[in-house]
Amino acid sequence: MRFVLASIVVFVVSAAQALADYAGVTHIRFASAYCESSGNIHAIGWHGIYRGKWQFDQGTWNAFAPRWLQGRDPAWVPEYWQDYVAQRVTYDAWPRC
Repeated sequence: MRFVLASIVVFVVSAAQALADYAGVTHIRFASAYCESSGNIHAIGWHGIYRGKWQFDQGTWNAFAPRWLQGRDPAWVPEYWQDYVAQRVTYDAWPRC
């Protein structure tokens, strides 16, 4: 019984600390995809420049996509690859989300 009670106390304290440290969904990277395109992997944004779930422009896509995906339209690449490329971007390409 003592072990169960100790486990519950540790869990409650850990959960309370996690909640105190939570900064909101703007700090969760994948929330950006829903801000950018509502999660639509085929989205085409402003004047056709920004494309796909993450609204890549072609320059950013080409810079971070694997060689065999460079030059392809991000809006028509499978979601897995769009997410993969988004994780490789080394700067804040989504400043408004």
